[in-house]
Amino acid sequence: MTLRNRSYVARSLAVLHPVFLLTGVLHAIGGPLLPSLASAFNLNDSQSGLLLLLYFAGSSLGALLCVGRYARIMAIGFALVVLCCLGIAITRWPFLLLLFLILGMGVGLPMSAVTLFVGRVFPRRSAPLLVLLNFSWSLGALVAPLFAALILARHSFRAAYLLFAVAAVIAASSCGMFLRDEPEDSQGRNPLNDRALLRAVGAFAVAAFLEVGVENTAAAWLSTYTLRTMHSGAALAAMLSAFYWIGFLVSRATTSLVLLRVKVATLIRGAVPLALIASISLVTAPVPWVSSAAMFLLGMTLAPIYPLVVAESFDHLRQTADSRWILAAAGFGGSVVPWLTGWISAQSGNIRAGILTMPAALLLMFLLLPLLFRPAPPASTAQK
Repeated sequence: MTLRNRSYVARSLAVLHPVFLLTGVLHAIGGPLLPSLASAFNLNDSQSGLLLLLYFAGSSLGALLCVGRYARIMAIGFALVVLCCLGIAITRWPFLLLLFLILGMGVGLPMSAVTLFVGRVFPRRSAPLLVLLNFSWSLGALVAPLFAALILARHSFRAAYLLFAVAAVIAASSCGMFLRDEPEDSQGRNPLNDRALLRAVGAFAVAAFLEVGVENTAAAWLSTYTLRTMHSGAALAAMLSAFYWIGFLVSRATTSLVLLRVKVATLIRGAVPLALIASISLVTAPVPWVSSAAMFLLGMTLAPIYPLVVAESFDHLRQTADSRWILAAAGFGGSVVPWLTGWISAQSGNIRAGILTMPAALLLMFLLLPLLFRPAPPASTAQK
């Protein structure tokens, strides 16, 4: 690699990491700020849930719209974030629905474009780079509730969204000034026919749907699950669920080193069954220390799967833009599976039954693994 190329890589990553961290904050901040927003607009639970549903729907739509020049898409997405954040700070209720939908699109565009940018510009190193970028995203998601608590102690949601507008201006300017779009490198891509492409996209999309669904379910429900099954206080339940996040962040911080010796496919094949074992242990855990160990192992094994699935998809599809369907499916799974967990829990009156969605989803993903790594058909066959 030339000195010029190294300089460009360093400059690009210096922009991509804080930009991706900001999308993590924006993606996770809606829940912590929701009580303040609901109080200001006198929203009931149904109206509050509709806001979040529209946001996540917009986020998935933003992923589908990620076609073309990804650096420019990032800048456009953050420009939408600026307008929506300013609008949320001054608007009235009916317009809030539209603003949350567009805000989801605004966050979804750069959140997906960062991943696709790496796949296009750094195709040979996409796996370790995406793992480290997702570590930054996770840090942003963890900082979000702390930031919300700090702001809401003295101000309302309006102050938070005004600050996000300023941050988004900086992010849009940085993407426009320091990132350079590269033409698609088709060398080494699979010359798939439409049927083979649809099959490959479908397999990776279902895998992403299931994995991110399990991730979000664990993040949303582990504290409540621990509180009810271990008959512990809220503080102890929160402390025990932190083992999941410790394992999650440790894994994302170290997976790049593991990839120096282990292939992506091998790591995914090993992580999925271990995550399945951890989720089953969590459901059947008789004592807190077993539950804590299971949470830690679940976080360790889940953390690298999603970025590695996306990175692997770059080598199995015709072009980077095909992976946008996988990113959209991931966002959809992140909304549906946690909702399904709550619905099953409410219908059965037993949260343990709801948490069974995690081992069920991981079992389906384990059965899907042979399809993810199916060899591509020869070029002569694919082009017929």
